[in-house]
Amino acid sequence: MNSKLLLPVILLLAAASVRSADTAGPLTFESIPGARFEFQGPVSQRVQANIEHWLLRAPQANPGMIEMFRVRDRKPVPQLVPWAGEFVGKYLISAVQVLRMTDDPRLRRQVEGVVAEFIATQAEDGYLGPFPQADRLLKNWDLWGHYHAILALTMWHEHSGDAAALAAARKAADLVCATYLDTHRRVLDARDPEMNMSILTALALLHRLTGEPRYLRMAREVEKDWERAGDYLRSGLDGREFFRSPKPRWESLHSLQGLVELWRITGEPKYREAFEHHWRSIRRWDRRNTGGFSSGEQATGNPYAPTAIETCCTVAWMALTVDYLRLTGDARAADDLELATLNGGLGAQHPSGRWWTYNTPMDGVREASAHTIVFQARAGTPELNCCSVNAPRVLGCLSDWAVMSSPNGLVVNWLGAGKFTGKLPDGTAVTVTSARDAWLDGTTELRVSTTATQPFELRVRIPAWVRKPVVKLNDATVDGAVPGQYLKLTRRWTETDRLQVSFQMPIRFVAGANEATGKVSLYRGPVLLAFDQAQNDFDEDALPSVNLARLGEARVVPPQTAFRKLETPLRPWLAVEVPTADGRPLRLVDFASAGACGTRYRSWLPAQLPPPPPAFTQIPPDAGRVPTGPIVFQWRGARGRGTSYRVEFSADAAFAAGAAWHTNVATTRVTVDSSNLAALAVTPATPIFWRVVSQDANGETIADVPPAWFRIDPAAPPQDLPPEPKLGPSGEIIVHSLRGDAPPQFGELKSAKFSGRDAEGTEVNGSDQMLIYAVPAWPDEDFTVSLRVLLKEHPRQRLGQVFSAWAGVMDDPLRIVVDGGKLFARIEAGSAFGTPGLTIETNRWYPLAAVKRGARLTLYVDGKSVGSCAVPEFLTTQAQDCALGGNPHFGGNEFLAARFADFRFYAKALSAEEIQTLAAAR
Repeated sequence: MNSKLLLPVILLLAAASVRSADTAGPLTFESIPGARFEFQGPVSQRVQANIEHWLLRAPQANPGMIEMFRVRDRKPVPQLVPWAGEFVGKYLISAVQVLRMTDDPRLRRQVEGVVAEFIATQAEDGYLGPFPQADRLLKNWDLWGHYHAILALTMWHEHSGDAAALAAARKAADLVCATYLDTHRRVLDARDPEMNMSILTALALLHRLTGEPRYLRMAREVEKDWERAGDYLRSGLDGREFFRSPKPRWESLHSLQGLVELWRITGEPKYREAFEHHWRSIRRWDRRNTGGFSSGEQATGNPYAPTAIETCCTVAWMALTVDYLRLTGDARAADDLELATLNGGLGAQHPSGRWWTYNTPMDGVREASAHTIVFQARAGTPELNCCSVNAPRVLGCLSDWAVMSSPNGLVVNWLGAGKFTGKLPDGTAVTVTSARDAWLDGTTELRVSTTATQPFELRVRIPAWVRKPVVKLNDATVDGAVPGQYLKLTRRWTETDRLQVSFQMPIRFVAGANEATGKVSLYRGPVLLAFDQAQNDFDEDALPSVNLARLGEARVVPPQTAFRKLETPLRPWLAVEVPTADGRPLRLVDFASAGACGTRYRSWLPAQLPPPPPAFTQIPPDAGRVPTGPIVFQWRGARGRGTSYRVEFSADAAFAAGAAWHTNVATTRVTVDSSNLAALAVTPATPIFWRVVSQDANGETIADVPPAWFRIDPAAPPQDLPPEPKLGPSGEIIVHSLRGDAPPQFGELKSAKFSGRDAEGTEVNGSDQMLIYAVPAWPDEDFTVSLRVLLKEHPRQRLGQVFSAWAGVMDDPLRIVVDGGKLFARIEAGSAFGTPGLTIETNRWYPLAAVKRGARLTLYVDGKSVGSCAVPEFLTTQAQDCALGGNPHFGGNEFLAARFADFRFYAKALSAEEIQTLAAAR
């Protein structure tokens, strides 16, 4: 067998170039089938491990991947997870991508066989799902499964020319149209809109490939349904951050890709603008230090929370970023793809290739997805789950972006060792070889071999993380190598040309915020470094602080493995010793290798004299318009920690010449007259970039995100600022004694159903009654809820809500709940957090309080702390109300039979002494 790994880096063919020119909405770069790349080094080893231990084995070891489609109408009805139909599609997508990387005939036969078996299960009406006939496309995540099936089959068709695959994809799309187009049904009726509405992307893709008008009509109908679900177009145009959009789960990213398809089909700028806004929002607010995405399967606006980073979420982020790179040609997007691939992406793969994770946390341990989410396993599919089938796209995705085409030539994004082979736009063969892994070694030499007789442009990415880049063409220094941009060279290339690229890669740090305040992440080039128990003689609770002032003394050392006599793939790619405050050597390894032995690891490291946390711009919204006159600028930053801020403005996104105008403030808001900034706008359409620099005694910090920008437009409406909460004199949001008929002393009671009210309090029956209060603006950092409660009876085998602000799945900024005879305070924000439980009795009054102070939630009973837990420092929620005695929005029974009195809700964290005072008062 030929074991060479070939990456089909998608190079522009002449015909593809013509198609792109004819589309209404052009792309800046194109991914092009037909090119190949022979990997070398660590990535080559990971690709080969994925082929040998997953792609060539998964269907045979998990025959239910196909069999579930054959038995969908048999008895008993198979009990599948709602997304089971995605498994074969996800497997095929990654397999086709990897086929572009290898000449292994076994894998091609495998893919041919799986495709043929899959098509053979298609029903007469075109159905390609695993659910019974009565449920076809009407429930579960069935449309989501068809989205993956259509994408996989069209990819295989484009790779192999298999006409049967395209025909099967079209039959499936025809069934979607027959079910929902010009009928009484809407895709919204299938529920689970984040998942099922992704069918728009598949339909728009098929329309673009085939010209079939029905597919575009159907996509337009789904677009209408967006407005009652994720609202992806309007929320992208009105400046809402993605984490504040109605459906910020990761599955929505596949619908966002539909915005690019609609741009390509129609050329309407609104689709491009909305897509670019969403990408930048996720990048600015939710991209992790590992390059991964998500906090408990969704965007939360806090990339520092110690919550789960699902592998499917990172894959979706990478696919979205490939589209952003195609659309904009922004080199920073390629930087993000490199970061995600080398860290969070390959950190999800065990080096053996035997398994991938569900969660690849910034700090913690690596667990196989089949371990963490074993509930998805069934007879016949013991290893299948959403992540095991999807994660290999981390590697396959390289074929979409490593080398791309521009209108004038080629774009080299991947600075890794190997050989690219493809064709120029005019059909002339071309080969680009790279001698070394520059991302690891800091240098490489590129050679171009072609029979082309005309000059063409070669763009080479100069990553933003490099220092002092030097590029030489045939030993002559080339000007124009700027970090974060592409170096463009146009010439008639010959086989003797040598393009030498080198740069410095000092260890650099990125300061943490929120839960990571006082800590740093260290990088060498794009490689995130991590502490690993296997590489050090001490454990994470004894980690010494990194001496940032001596970081220049860090040195690369030979990697080690715990195995001395066993051949193993567990040797790290990179090991670095960094200086510490107490002088102990701290050995760090590349994140992708950390924890591979089952040991604990950390990528957020304590630092001596840490710099201040970064600040993140909020108002004006990114890409917004502001009127002339006084403008409010607001950001999220550390408060009350001796931090001040310098607000900087520039006409240059890189701030290469520094700030053209700035002001210093001690708060997180400042008003600036736009006339002071007008000189930065050469034309009314010129964007003005702004950022906030945090400052304290230890130094300065600039957030590691693209700067926000705005335009000054005299015709823009006045700023639409978030409403200032109406607070009482002591920070009260709600004050209601609940004794007798007295209305709230402060705040708004929206609705009240109760069975009794007297001088002692208000009683609800535990079956259909609760009190609901308005909360116009939920405090995002600190708050307190205080009340008295007398429990009439314990709820049986269910929850009973004392207090609830639940707004949706994983969006519950606070609940005080009785569960199993015990009282808890809990928050759901990306993940679930809860205090220890306290047993409570019936028919006894309890003074209760839940206090969130920064990253800590504490439950008080009778004026005393009875438990606390870590929670996200900042909460992002859609909650606009709260309830006593029930859940204000959940349809199930979470009612509580109880009496309530003395309800208070504060937009601040009360002290322990203040809680004691409230508990002692009647």
